[in-house]
Amino acid sequence: MWSFTVLQLTLGVVTPPVVAALMAMLSGESLAERHHLHHDTYAVSQVASRSLTLVMVFMAVLGCLSGWLSQLGVFATDPRVPLWFFVSFEVSLLVAVIALSRYRVMAYSDRMVIKPAFGRTHTIFYRNIRHMRRTPSTMAEGMYDLMIEDQDGTVLGISGMLDIERILMRINRFDVLDG
Repeated sequence: MWSFTVLQLTLGVVTPPVVAALMAMLSGESLAERHHLHHDTYAVSQVASRSLTLVMVFMAVLGCLSGWLSQLGVFATDPRVPLWFFVSFEVSLLVAVIALSRYRVMAYSDRMVIKPAFGRTHTIFYRNIRHMRRTPSTMAEGMYDLMIEDQDGTVLGISGMLDIERILMRINRFDVLDG
C-alpha cells in the first residue's frame, strides 16, 4: 500500500480547486447560451461551475485546517485521515466540474448535437424525432428534463440545467411533445 506524507496529501487537497479555477478562467465561456450565425449552443451556467469551485476552495481550507489541527494533536487522529477525506471530496467535485464543463447542446436548423457529460456525442435530426416528453429533473425541484426518442428507438436526455424551453422552440416539433 502506498504511504503518503502529510505534505503530499495537503497538496492533494489544494490542487483540485486550483485546477477548477484555472479551467474556469481559461474556458473563455461566460454565457450559458450562445447564438451563432448557423447554430445555438446551450451549456451549463458558469454560475454552477463557479459555485462548485467556491465550495472546493472552502473545503480545501477546511481540509488543510483539519490536517494541521490533527498534526498539533487537537484531534486524536493521524492527520492523514482527515486529509484523505478531503482529497477524495475534492477529486469528486473536480470530476463533476469537468463533466459539467463538457455538457452542451448545439441546435442547428435541421439537427441537434448533444455532447453529454460522459460518453459519446449524439446527433439527432429533428425530422427523425418520434416522441418527446418532459420528466421531473433529478437536479432540483421544479425543473424538468427533456427525453427525446428518435425513429430508431434511441432515447436521449437533455438536462433541465439547460434552457429546455429555448431548445424546444428551436426544435419546433410540438406535434410529438407529450402534454
